[in-house]
Amino acid sequence: MNLFLVSLVVLLFLDLSLQEDRKTTKSDSIRESSFLRQRSYNLLWSIVKEGGYRGLAECQKLFQNEIWNCSLHDKNVFQKLPIFFKRTLPHATRETAFLHAISAAAITHELTVQCRQNRIPGCRCGKTRKQPKGKSDWQWGGCSDDIKFGEKETRRFIDKLEKGNDARTAFNLHNNQVGRKVVRSKLRKECRCHGVTGSCTMKTCWKELALFNVVGQELKRKYRSAIRVSFINSKLHRRDNNRDKLVTRKQKKLVYLNSSPDFCVRNSTAGLPGLRGRTCVSDLESEEKCRSLCNSCNLPHRTAERHRQVKCRCKFVWCCTVKCELCTEKYSLTTCG
Repeated sequence: MNLFLVSLVVLLFLDLSLQEDRKTTKSDSIRESSFLRQRSYNLLWSIVKEGGYRGLAECQKLFQNEIWNCSLHDKNVFQKLPIFFKRTLPHATRETAFLHAISAAAITHELTVQCRQNRIPGCRCGKTRKQPKGKSDWQWGGCSDDIKFGEKETRRFIDKLEKGNDARTAFNLHNNQVGRKVVRSKLRKECRCHGVTGSCTMKTCWKELALFNVVGQELKRKYRSAIRVSFINSKLHRRDNNRDKLVTRKQKKLVYLNSSPDFCVRNSTAGLPGLRGRTCVSDLESEEKCRSLCNSCNLPHRTAERHRQVKCRCKFVWCCTVKCELCTEKYSLTTCG
């Protein structure tokens, strides 16, 4: 009996110890999970910022020789969030629409690329697609870009910043969605051949993102064809044949609420530098582009020929460097006003 009681006490002690260990393990697990979530969140946050900068850089490249050249009054717009220009670009113009779209697109693109490159823990390839019906000389395989991950995280970091049910919120969310949709629409099928002695009897295919400049060009086309809308009964509507038609996020058109300001004239309050004093760089064959830029604001122009040193006749030297010569290149510098 005494032995039984001793055994019972020992078992109870062991059970209590195990429960305590479980609590400690569970507590440690929660702390570890919380730490990993925070680390993952910080990593994603840094990628979101990278994407924001990339979108702005692409915008400035696309519009570099146009009246609106994607200049921002606040150069540190991406230093802190929200990054979507409510302070720097308070008006819902087509330019603001474009900035929303290209930023959301760039962030989606950047997150998806970083996912594919295995730089985000637990994220690599997209889900395998269903095989097409019937006989086929190709099959899905490889590592498709996980566009769903990029879209989901962009919504989590960007769309959730939008609060309320007002015109500007609807405008922001719509144009963010257009940016993401363009990234998805530019996914392309890439394939690799398999077969004996270089034949291509079977191909393995996967979905891959287009280069971001392709996305940028498509968004610029949408900027040109953006439609003006009104905010009626908590929804965006466009005027068509004297009737108001609902605009949904399924539509891939950029929308704007306000007319664009006069970018020709300096407006320090709005952060617009105006065109006077703007320089435009071109090669000798495309000088006319720069002249027409000044003419569009009825400003005189002066053009000067300049020279610069550029790398040329580059050769790969084993192993593992590239050696280039320096050549002198002529270019034109046109100044408005």
